[in-house]
Amino acid sequence: MRALAVDHGAVRIGLAISDELGMLARPLVVVNNSPNAAQQIAQIARDESVGIIVVGMPHHLDGRETDSTRRVQEFVAQLTPAAHCPVVEWDEAYTTRDAGTLMIASGVKKKKRSQRGQSDLWAAAIILQRWLDAQPR
Repeated sequence: MRALAVDHGAVRIGLAISDELGMLARPLVVVNNSPNAAQQIAQIARDESVGIIVVGMPHHLDGRETDSTRRVQEFVAQLTPAAHCPVVEWDEAYTTRDAGTLMIASGVKKKKRSQRGQSDLWAAAIILQRWLDAQPR
């Protein structure tokens, strides 16, 4: 089953997708955070034959909500009825920081890494890979 991950930002939303076996995540696309972003992402999920959508949920390390938590919860509330598949939340702790490290390790050039949306894109891939790794086989 293919899975789609969402790294929801105030301006941009990074998406990542798994392979058909649900083993490996890869960056997919960045979409602008607009009023119709939930519908746009639901359509991408349909087009990619996704069976589940994983949304990165921000929290402090002690579990308290961050300033962004409410915004992402509202987005999930919009996405869930628009999606044709289940929508689940997953911890996104340190994914933006780790995205920079992963881009360097993957050989992404500095100019490309500094482009808008790249950290969102790779953070989504990290969220998805962590979720995939946690699933029973």
